[in-house]
Amino acid sequence: MPTEYAWFLPTGEYGDGHRINSKVAERPPTVDYLSQVARAAEGAGFVNLLVPTGTHCLDGWMMGAAIAERTDSIKFCVAFRPGLMSPVLTAQQAATFDIITGGRLTVNVVTGSTPVDQKRYGDHLDHDERYARTDEFLEIVRAIWAGNGPVDHKGPIYDIEGAVLYAAPVTKPYPPIYLGASSDAGRRAGAKHADVHMMWAGEAEEAARDAADMKRRAAEFGREDAIRLGLRVHIVCRETKAEARRAAEALIEGSDISNIRVWSDMRNHTESEGQRRMNELGGRDSLWITDTLWMGVNSVRAGAGAALVGTPDMIAAALGEYVDAGVGSFILSGWPHLEEVEIFGREVMPLLKDTEPATL
Repeated sequence: MPTEYAWFLPTGEYGDGHRINSKVAERPPTVDYLSQVARAAEGAGFVNLLVPTGTHCLDGWMMGAAIAERTDSIKFCVAFRPGLMSPVLTAQQAATFDIITGGRLTVNVVTGSTPVDQKRYGDHLDHDERYARTDEFLEIVRAIWAGNGPVDHKGPIYDIEGAVLYAAPVTKPYPPIYLGASSDAGRRAGAKHADVHMMWAGEAEEAARDAADMKRRAAEFGREDAIRLGLRVHIVCRETKAEARRAAEALIEGSDISNIRVWSDMRNHTESEGQRRMNELGGRDSLWITDTLWMGVNSVRAGAGAALVGTPDMIAAALGEYVDAGVGSFILSGWPHLEEVEIFGREVMPLLKDTEPATL
């Protein structure tokens, strides 16, 4: 099966630039700049773009729609938090986005962040309660997208009567669902609903265990062949290993996780099993987990904290190891996102032919 390579749109308050997590964005997240990144990703051979969510980001639906108008074929993986809106309204928004872009929508279901960020939205459910809500939320959304008549649902959280949309998504049977989680509750939800179960990258051996675990869990719902494992990881690619390592170290010089409060809350006061895994890797004696896998990003921000650092051959080989471990989708990023995606498309993408990159 073809391997999907997706890129990232830095819509957060930290923007983009040559340093991670700057107090003042070197390149603010304007529609003009992010459209440049999107077009460069499209030209580099990427097939999808992650548009993130959170109080530190611009709204993903609006930004995705604006940038889609300035691109030709690349898809948008719009992230959103289930439970902050009605599942029926979310199904309607997603269908509308898919219709106006001609079938260029995928969705990233982000069940939660830190309790601090959740409470900013007025959401006070605990970790496992949020995943129970996500399960029920996606049952409703998928039923509406299926278009088999009015949807009635009465559950612990949602009471829906006669829900139906006159306009169905262009993408059949529905826009692919990406669901990120490492906890047991999150994996259960992913096994039941996700087309791509996303995790933050660690060692390839760990990815192999995760892929096998998700296949086993999905089999309980008759979905073993329907689910794929996806990894979120950063890229620093240069002509030589020494240049790549210098570029990586420069990214975090002068930065501090306290520059962005939501990052500090998320990394240091987390309920996320994925964040705990990132923190464990980043807390080892060396930030270099392998010759290519570097955890320096974790020291200055939360979320995806692993980066592949090296020459084009080194990066392609590392990605190939993940594919061999069972990974079918990658969401990549690098600073600045415009220049790094151009480097990747020019230097690394041609070396990935053995992984059968998906095309649009």
